[in-house]
Amino acid sequence: MFLDERSAGLLKLLQHSSIPSMNEMEQRTGLTRRQIQYSLSKVNDWLESNDYAPVQYKRDLGYFLSDQIADASIEIKLTKRSYIFSEKDREQVIYLMILLSQEPLSVFHFQSATGVSRNTVLNDLQRLKEQAQEMGLTIRYSKQSGYIITGNSRIKRFVIEQLLHEVLNGSNSHLITQCIWSEFEERLAVIRDQLENMEQQLGITFTDERLYELAYLFFCTDQLIGKGEELDQDPSWLPFAETKEYVLIDAMIGTAAFHSIWSQTEKLYATLHLVSMNRTKDRSPLKDDQVFRELLQRVTEEFERLTFVHLQDKDQLFEQLYVHFKPAFYRIKYRFPHVNPMMERVSKIYPELHHLTRKSLRILENELGFQLPEDEVAYFTIYFGGWLQRQGTRLDDRKKAIVVCPHGIGVSNILNYTLRELFPTILFLDVLSVRDTAEYPLDYDLVFSSVFLNTDATLFVVPPILEERDKQRLNKQVMQELYGYTVPDSDVAGLMELISKHATIHDPKQLEKELHATLYAQAGTPTHAVKEAEKPVLAELLTTQTLQLKQQAATWQEAIQLAASPLVELGTVKEDYVAAMVESIEKNGPYVVITPLVAIPHARPEEGVLSLSMSLLKLDKAVDFAPDKPVQLIIVLAAADSDSHLRALIQLTSLLNEPANIQKMLEATDKEQLLEIIQTYSKEETE
Repeated sequence: MFLDERSAGLLKLLQHSSIPSMNEMEQRTGLTRRQIQYSLSKVNDWLESNDYAPVQYKRDLGYFLSDQIADASIEIKLTKRSYIFSEKDREQVIYLMILLSQEPLSVFHFQSATGVSRNTVLNDLQRLKEQAQEMGLTIRYSKQSGYIITGNSRIKRFVIEQLLHEVLNGSNSHLITQCIWSEFEERLAVIRDQLENMEQQLGITFTDERLYELAYLFFCTDQLIGKGEELDQDPSWLPFAETKEYVLIDAMIGTAAFHSIWSQTEKLYATLHLVSMNRTKDRSPLKDDQVFRELLQRVTEEFERLTFVHLQDKDQLFEQLYVHFKPAFYRIKYRFPHVNPMMERVSKIYPELHHLTRKSLRILENELGFQLPEDEVAYFTIYFGGWLQRQGTRLDDRKKAIVVCPHGIGVSNILNYTLRELFPTILFLDVLSVRDTAEYPLDYDLVFSSVFLNTDATLFVVPPILEERDKQRLNKQVMQELYGYTVPDSDVAGLMELISKHATIHDPKQLEKELHATLYAQAGTPTHAVKEAEKPVLAELLTTQTLQLKQQAATWQEAIQLAASPLVELGTVKEDYVAAMVESIEKNGPYVVITPLVAIPHARPEEGVLSLSMSLLKLDKAVDFAPDKPVQLIIVLAAADSDSHLRALIQLTSLLNEPANIQKMLEATDKEQLLEIIQTYSKEETE
């Protein structure tokens, strides 16, 4: 009974977990319903022929295997005799055979290895010839030598490195390695043991995949040397002859697993691969290479600046980045390309994070003098993304913006910096020219441009150099667009003209400045302000009357109602305002969760605010605002306008920017302890 690649893949998928429905099976396999039904019938035939029960289906479980089938069992029974090699499988087998075999090869050898017809093999060979030609290599045949491949030895090594990575990380690795190296399993096992011994002596731990790749690569190197395929000397490798890794490689090739005589260049080739392989542990991180440490610290700081995010436990992050980057540095410098199988998925699912990571790494590229490949950038994206996820921070919740400025790099950078400072909650992706905007690949919500543009995004036309009045005007425009309210503009220029008609102005600039400040403050004075003509500090809004400590809330809706209840009782908000906050979250998602465990629910002033006020609820047990957004601190903001609450909001932001403050508030057991923290940040702003 034979299984094709598609059916074998479905069998291995079912082996590890049940699949609830046919729709999910379609999504996970990328196959049509008809293809799945055909493959399931083939799988059932194969299972029955090997004395296993067929695939079962139950409404509550979906599709599943009733018999527990171990990986090893499938590998033993799924052999060349019961599996039909796919086109890609055959290409990999034939390519490796031509590159590594010391015996003359004919079509018959390829037929025997893959189990297909002569015509199929000839078609496979034609495709391989085209692929080899693209790499500068030539596959040719002669009766005396059989099929051989000619060309640069370094390119051949590169091809072998890529093939090994694809084969060993593919779903059919066992079958393909059996075709090529079945008679050498004992020697390969010895090499793996030698590599594990090297891990102990070097104080490192390779990832499992990389350990296997190294074992096969070193064995293939021995095969190539045996058939006379040696590398030319590379002077840039010579410094590694003084390393501990080189000494260990020299000792390894003296074991019975290796049959060829290795030159210094071949030992250096293996040494470079040893130092450039990914690892999961390094016992002496951040000590050997101070330059790397400082560079990675600067990269991390740049990432924080670009994303306006505070990364917690940065020392641990530096350690992980270092453990990854040290081998990556050697891979890049000495041109040992490495394939990251997650690269396309990372750039597709997290495009903004990947883009901002790439921008952060420019510091590294400028110092080292070379550009990082996208595969390596994707690894950094994974590390930064994992760290953000660990601390509960997400970038995809924030509005995304681009800055368009045709006035040169200097002016563009000033504008970009000013906008970042003015709107820290907006994720600014790039500064672009007008021409680049049309081809920009990432999605964005807002455009800040010094010239008018035709765009589907919300456009704000701004001067290239923003003065104070421009900032205030732009701030109101953005507030109106994003939050639905703003402070009315005051015509200072008109007032200046009117005053000049009836009086002599001795200092026009100072008068204009004071008029603007006075009128802007008056425009922001609410009818029901807590203190007339004054912005209250945080401690004047969060008092014993508006603080609560409770054990738990059943739902996030109940938590908001509970948090807002002191304001309803004080008469600063109507019940309608509480309903508006809940409705806003139901409509727009949990955007109010501004940092892990903290939410600031709010709604528009006209939806029920009678006077500026705030309240705080601390829960002993977190309530979920979404499956991945637990909250314990709920701070209700009731702004009567867009101005009078800003002083307290700035103080609150400063308080919450320090994770230690949040932890202190969560550990507080009474209102006095909470008030002490609040008072500290109210004092700092007023002193």
